Amino acid sequence: MARIVFISLYDEFAPGVRILVATLKQAGHFAAMISFKSYGQYPLKDIKELYEGMHIQALPSGDYVNAYSFPPTPTEDRLLIDLIRKLQPDLVGVSLTYVQKVAATRITAMIKNELGLPVMWGGPQPTTSPEDCIKIADYVCRGEAEDVILEVAAKIDAGNPFTDVLNIWSRLPDGSIVKNIERPLRQDLSVLPFPDYSKESVFFIDKDELRCGLPFPDSDLNTNYIITTVRGCPYACTYCYQSYLKTIYKNQRFVRERPLDRVLKELKLTKERMGHFYLEILDNVFTLKESRMAEFTKRYHEEINEPFWCYTHPRCCKENVIRHLAQCPNFEYIIMGIESVSQNIGVDVFNRKQTPEVILNAARILNKYNIRAFYDLITNVPGETEGDCMDNLNMLRAIPKPFRIRLSKLSIFPNYLVNQETKGRSRLVSEKRYRVWNALYFLTQDLDFSDHEINAILDNPFFEEHPEILEKLNVVFDERWNDLTYLKSRNNMFEIELEDVKNRRRALNDELARLKGRKGFREFLWLHRQAELTKKKIKSIF
Repeated sequence: MARIVFISLYDEFAPGVRILVATLKQAGHFAAMISFKSYGQYPLKDIKELYEGMHIQALPSGDYVNAYSFPPTPTEDRLLIDLIRKLQPDLVGVSLTYVQKVAATRITAMIKNELGLPVMWGGPQPTTSPEDCIKIADYVCRGEAEDVILEVAAKIDAGNPFTDVLNIWSRLPDGSIVKNIERPLRQDLSVLPFPDYSKESVFFIDKDELRCGLPFPDSDLNTNYIITTVRGCPYACTYCYQSYLKTIYKNQRFVRERPLDRVLKELKLTKERMGHFYLEILDNVFTLKESRMAEFTKRYHEEINEPFWCYTHPRCCKENVIRHLAQCPNFEYIIMGIESVSQNIGVDVFNRKQTPEVILNAARILNKYNIRAFYDLITNVPGETEGDCMDNLNMLRAIPKPFRIRLSKLSIFPNYLVNQETKGRSRLVSEKRYRVWNALYFLTQDLDFSDHEINAILDNPFFEEHPEILEKLNVVFDERWNDLTYLKSRNNMFEIELEDVKNRRRALNDELARLKGRKGFREFLWLHRQAELTKKKIKSIF
């Protein structure tokens, strides 16, 4: 029996890692996951050590936050090493993206120096940059790993090296690298096990504490559940991991659906385990097919009946699909990527073949059905001009309210296709000027500006020197929105709980009616009442 321990960095959900744990356990091997450090957003100004490729989100207040740069404490490092030593694995797997590479490098060095164990890296960063990763890890796994990890475990069981396993790169003792090609994508997803949430297989390390099986009290794992119903994306946006995967898996069916029966069974088990939960559907584009959407929303309400949100794409935000979401009482909100509407950035750099008309039409459909919508934009793009920024602003001004935006700086990760498109481009908009543009983007959520007002703000050097004036306005509006959103969310949860109570009451009434209809039950009740009366008479005499 092979023993493999996985480490998930800054990601307590880690559904991909949990599927690997379940896959190995199903085959009779030992597998466990260590969630090392929790996800959290920290102001950029409070982060001591900055590094290239940080995932930076812009807030309405003008602050920037990053989620992965805060290091573990010495106590947490020691808890991790001691736990791995206790679990006695044959192999340690580390799952990471580029923004977690700094943390993964530290951990790998500790494991090798103190425990002498082989370490394999997997996930987006090793898939896109195996040449760099194999210099640090002993093995690198590229692409999807369920079939790979089973073959690796079988090789460990047999006492054989796994340097010939497809998808695996290996660094040999003499420093040479064995590079195996990738196996074809698994097309049938119906046989994959569900992510493993068993208490005996998952450990959490954070806040100088080790917890076995139970997440920390403030963890989203206590209230939320993440699921993917489809693997792959029909589009190839250059800044996205999915577009790189398509270069590996050419001429293969890339978008693969999980059977809805399996999806709903997973959610039923989740409901049994958690009770009420908030579902996050992480499909790159959930709104692909009308027939699938119609079946999912109907069955989800009948069988699961918990709130959920999902992603869409302007070109897949069609009325015949969206109406099914709108008619589902459990649907909460949707996130749609705009990123950039300009030809220069949106099309030429990001490869998003969407016209402003398509984006606006999608937004109008969402508004028509009173759907809460969040729109993603990417800012601070090399080669972006003031005209490109104005195109984005005008689009936001045209989108019907209410809506909110989510704004992130462009992260340029190694070997992602966006590198080719931004190569040689310099930043044409200064950081201070971006703060003005970003503030205006956010203000369009709540205010209707005229062209004259927009030009007056942009032409006035005062605002470029003091963008905090605009950002303070955003804070006021954003706090109001958050208060309203919280009240609505609490009201929705109350309605779900109330409906649950009503259902239980109906079930009890039905059971009582069945009991009353049973032969002899009425006589039993009569005898019970007579006995109570007799007891009272006896007490009154004595």
